[in-house]
Amino acid sequence: MSTVSNVMLTTAIYDGAWSQSDYGSVDILNEYLRKQYQGTCFKIVHDKAGGHKQMTCDIFMAAIEYLDVDSLVETFLTIEWQKPKEAQLMIRSNLDDSFQVYCPK
Repeated sequence: MSTVSNVMLTTAIYDGAWSQSDYGSVDILNEYLRKQYQGTCFKIVHDKAGGHKQMTCDIFMAAIEYLDVDSLVETFLTIEWQKPKEAQLMIRSNLDDSFQVYCPK
C-alpha cells in the first residue's frame, strides 16, 4: 500500500511574485517537487472557494506519494517569504488523523 500525503500551502497573495502569472516563492517549492516527485507541483485552488467574496490569501494543494516530509519542510523553511506570517504548510498523510502545520520563524 502506498502512502499519500495531502499537502496544503497558504501564502500572501502573489508572495514574492513579479507578475500575476508567476507565484514567486511558491515556484521554489514547485521546482523542488518537480525534481523529487516526477513533475508533481502545487496547484492554486483559491478560485474553487464558495461565497460571494474573493479569498484574501493564495491557497495551493498537492497530493504526493511517499513524501519526504522533513525535506519538504526544510525547503519551505529556507524560502525568504515576502510575508512570512502568512505562509503556512499543512501536511497529512493517509496514515495520520490530522494535519501538521509548519510556519516560518
